[in-house]
Amino acid sequence: MRKKEERRGPTLFDFIQQDRKQEEERPTKTEGGKDVSDELFDLIKSRGRITKEEATRWAKERGVSTADLIRAVGRLVAEKKIRKKLDDEGNLVYEVYG
Repeated sequence: MRKKEERRGPTLFDFIQQDRKQEEERPTKTEGGKDVSDELFDLIKSRGRITKEEATRWAKERGVSTADLIRAVGRLVAEKKIRKKLDDEGNLVYEVYG
């Protein structure tokens, strides 16, 4: 007799990876229709650096959710367009590479 091949069902990790892929694929747009990460990068590039508080204030003024802002920052950091640093007072600052 042959043993039946065991089928592996979905695991928790499969669900998490699938959820992450869907989040990455979902475009995040501002009210103007431009991508949040592009607008945020333009803001940081124009000023050279901004604090986390300035970024959250900017997002709130444009109706961007906190989750979308965090995704945009993560995307820009992953693309090595910006970096996160702590300033002298211990505040989180986003600045352009270069």
